[in-house]
Order: sequence, then structure tokens, then C-alpha cells
Amino acid sequence: MKLLISLIFIILASSTYRCGKGEDTIDCAEATPQMVGTWKGNIIYTGPQRPSNEAFGSEIGEAIGANHEFTLDVESSSECDFNGTITYGEVSNNTVYNIVGNIDKYGWVTFTEITFKNDGGIYTDCQNNIEGGFSSKCKYWPTGRWVIGGVYSKGKFTNDPILEWNGDFRLPQSNYSVFTGSFNNAIQVDEITGGYRITKQ
Repeated sequence: MKLLISLIFIILASSTYRCGKGEDTIDCAEATPQMVGTWKGNIIYTGPQRPSNEAFGSEIGEAIGANHEFTLDVESSSECDFNGTITYGEVSNNTVYNIVGNIDKYGWVTFTEITFKNDGGIYTDCQNNIEGGFSSKCKYWPTGRWVIGGVYSKGKFTNDPILEWNGDFRLPQSNYSVFTGSFNNAIQVDEITGGYRITKQ
């Protein structure tokens, strides 16, 4: 009985310790000004999986394993927020997005592509050339990558020893359905996802 009571006490004590142990916090207002400047980065895409239906031929490219380099220019910060631009170069026909971001009290960094500063036209030209103004074909990889709204998240701010970290990427507006003959027979294609790494220059 004593052994059982001792085991219960150890389990409860361990659980209480884990639940009570908070995540380390930082002064985000002190960290955020360090974001200002130029960063180099790249994304390696992990999804979506290309539909296997042979009817599509080579119309839909393969996202998994693709790699895009980018330049993040953070122009200003205020308290725990920052803003700037992100540029992808020739692969995007020189698309540039305006971004907004923030660092929370735990050091998690998030930034989002909110508008075009320079629209390379890959996605928007596709839509403009579709009668009726929309086609899921414009969401096919790689065209669909250039939809506004890419979110960089789950990057943990660190400057020890340098300003560099990894995080996740997702493009919420990039999922779509491919209809194969009728509306009752569709293949769902998930949103674009990946992992990124950035380093301050």
C-alpha cells in the first residue's frame, strides 16, 4: 500500500510540475526592432501531393520538394509589430508582397503576405484570361503559389549566436477541387505548405 501511495504521489507531482512550467517569455518590444533589415531565406515545399489522376496529364506540377529563395526586407517596427516586403525574384516573375508581422511574448514570429507591391501576374493574369473570372486551373502548382495570403509561422526568435531560425509556411487560399466528369466526382487538393529558414544579413 505504501508503495502504491508513493507512486501516486510521484505521478501527481510530476504532472503538476509539467502543467505549471510555463514557456519562457521575452520582451517582444525589445526583440522586434532587431527584425528591421534584410533577411535571406528559402522555402522547401512539403505539399500538396500532386493528384494521381492520369486525366490531368502534366497540367499540375509537383510542389513537394520544390524550393523558392526569397528576400525579406523589414522596413519598420512598432512595439511587437513589424512590416516590410518579401521578394521572390525570377521564379515569380519578380513578384513582391507587402508583409505584416509580429513577435509574441514567447518569441514566436509570424508574418503574412497581405497585398502585392509588385504583381508578377502569374496568378492574376491566369484569372483575368478565364471566362467568368475563375478557374481551379489557376490554383494548379506552380501558378497557385502566387495567390496573396502566404503565412510564415512557428519561427522562434533567436539571436544566439545569430539571427536565424526555421519555421512553417502555409498558403490558406491555395486549396481547390478538381472535378473529373461531374460535380459528384471531385479530387480535393490541399493548401500549399512547406518549411522555411531565414537568416539576417
